[in-house]
Amino acid sequence: MNQLTCEMCGSTDLVKQDGVYVCQTCGTKYSVEEAKKMMVEGTVEVAGTVKVDNSAFVEKCLQNARRAKQKEDWEETEKYYNMVEQNDPTNIEAIFYSSYGKAKASLVEGDLYKRQAAFKVLQNCISIIDDNFDLDKAEENKKILEEISADIFDMACSSYVYNERKNGYGVVTWTDKMETVTLFNNLGKEFMVSLEHIAKKYSDEEKQNRKYYYELALKHAEFILQNGKLASPQSFKNVIMTYHKWINEIDPSHEVPEEEQQEGNQKSSGGCYIATAVYGSYDCPQVWTLRRFRDYTLAGTWYGRAFIRVYYAISPTLVKWFGHTEWFKKMWKGKLDRMVERLQSEGIESSSYNDREW
Repeated sequence: MNQLTCEMCGSTDLVKQDGVYVCQTCGTKYSVEEAKKMMVEGTVEVAGTVKVDNSAFVEKCLQNARRAKQKEDWEETEKYYNMVEQNDPTNIEAIFYSSYGKAKASLVEGDLYKRQAAFKVLQNCISIIDDNFDLDKAEENKKILEEISADIFDMACSSYVYNERKNGYGVVTWTDKMETVTLFNNLGKEFMVSLEHIAKKYSDEEKQNRKYYYELALKHAEFILQNGKLASPQSFKNVIMTYHKWINEIDPSHEVPEEEQQEGNQKSSGGCYIATAVYGSYDCPQVWTLRRFRDYTLAGTWYGRAFIRVYYAISPTLVKWFGHTEWFKKMWKGKLDRMVERLQSEGIESSSYNDREW
């Protein structure tokens, strides 16, 4: 005779209650006849005569998953959220966090390809959150979205392992640090899209309910712009402006910022004329370091910005006249080399860089 085993979760902890056998792990109920059949034949079809209620099992797994997440035990987090998702495929909390744990764990390893794979799975999970968002449970699901939002921000601000190369002087010449920043940004972008889709589930008559989701998406858009590593910062500013306008249509008291005038503005991406002439390329480690210094240090103060404007007013002419001469390059190279070495020793990176608009 076989041991009485739950067909749903495999537990052997079944207790007879009110004339039926109840699994103490997942809550599945079996009639006496079914229990006998299980002990004799080893299996029973759980359908029809017995209603399968695994809500207790799902709740227990959720509690275990949340506890593991709180302890930052990412392996256990993934395990228990996977169990929830298997038994409740529409649970958006489980959909996201079943992959979040693996992505989190990848940050403490130096394998960039493994990290990219884990983040790709997580990004795909975010993309189906809106498919499973139930408007009848909107208030409950809002709390989950807020937690997901907070954890995406937390992940983007967390420390992580990255690879770097140094020259013979111990100066860092390359890192893949910004590749992970791109992964963080992609998560935020996918979450924004999912929030837009959720907002559009509401009819025009209920459009006031869309405001919450647009406001949350706006926070992520602004963070991503500040986070950097964008191929086209201006196009992302346009996205931010679109969110402001959508919110204003729902709530006229929401202030829409003035759009920046693009014509006539000096953009930082056209600069570093002298350094480009000296090193022969706008995209090389030394110039990447100088461009970061310009965008994140000089541009952070009024006098720094004034210096940049003066530099851009003078340097194009100097380079046009003398940039092709050897004496001009030699005169500047020693000064720039020392400056680059000092900036890199202070932590300014020399990895590939996309200009930040300031």
